[in-house]
Amino acid sequence: MYHRVGVATTFSPRFLAVLAEAGRICQSLPAPLCLIHADAFDAEKEARFRDALHRLNLDEQSKVHFEPGEPVQSILKAQRKEHIDLLVAGALETESVHRNFTGNVSRELLRQAPCDLILYTDPKEEPEVPEAILIAIPDFSELSRHVFHRTVNLAEQQGTKRVTLAHVQTTFAEAKEKVVTTTSGAPSSEEIIEGLVRERETSVVELDYHLLRGNTGFTACEFIQSSSTNLLVMPSHMYSKGQPVFAPALDWIIQVIPTNLWVIRQIV
Repeated sequence: MYHRVGVATTFSPRFLAVLAEAGRICQSLPAPLCLIHADAFDAEKEARFRDALHRLNLDEQSKVHFEPGEPVQSILKAQRKEHIDLLVAGALETESVHRNFTGNVSRELLRQAPCDLILYTDPKEEPEVPEAILIAIPDFSELSRHVFHRTVNLAEQQGTKRVTLAHVQTTFAEAKEKVVTTTSGAPSSEEIIEGLVRERETSVVELDYHLLRGNTGFTACEFIQSSSTNLLVMPSHMYSKGQPVFAPALDWIIQVIPTNLWVIRQIV
């Protein structure tokens, strides 16, 4: 699935937990791990990284890439140099009772990183397989279908119990769909999603779907927060610079991140 995993590392309170999560991913693929630190080389820091790898029973020979400069650009520069196709990082800047606000660095990685991302809101030093995964389906494109099958494959491999698809419809989109399906006989959103689920009806994973109706993207965010989802999966396009990378129904993720997040990119 991935050839090289990079983890953005800094000596924060969650440093070991994020590193442990990245290590679990590498061991399950398997793929080599590269630690990225946005600062100039420092022998004492490298020793601390090696000690952390030892404590977590990870490969102590993993590369530690020091890249001085502004954190986001340093991480992206290292990602290009090391040919990393999956980037792992912590997600949060501020936690509150009602919302987890996406951190500055992770927010810019969501906008700029030209590779897949996994961002952790709740990393653990002893990582656990997510029991419930939710896939946000903004449309019925080939990318959304690809993300669905890729997620189910992962769920089957690691023993996840449940995968749920969630599709958000605004009131206007729902009304428009009723007109189109009545006049042309085209399948409804629910019929399309049911067809997608049937493609994996022999899966050992429990598959379900929800149609969410609301006029803001936060409808999906609130649904995810109220569910027992351990991992949220989102499709994302990478266009030319300055264009949005998430569908309008999903762009709230730039500001608020309800749970651990896996972003699957398509470069356009």
